[in-house]
Amino acid sequence: MSQARKVLLLLENGAVPHDTEALDHALRGHGAAVRRMTLAPPYDGLLDALADGWLPVLLGAPPEAPMPTGP
Repeated sequence: MSQARKVLLLLENGAVPHDTEALDHALRGHGAAVRRMTLAPPYDGLLDALADGWLPVLLGAPPEAPMPTGP
């Protein structure tokens, strides 16, 4: 029997990424175990998760739209 993939969604400190709920739902729909963690000190929890085999996925803030240039 194969183990479910363990995916650790890392949120950049202070960042508000786009729709993480949809990503979480899709991953769980494919049988993954999903955890969320903010990438900020102290890093003990992150190091423990990595040692336990969690796959880190860094989710940053979406890029800002470029300012339109006038004619």
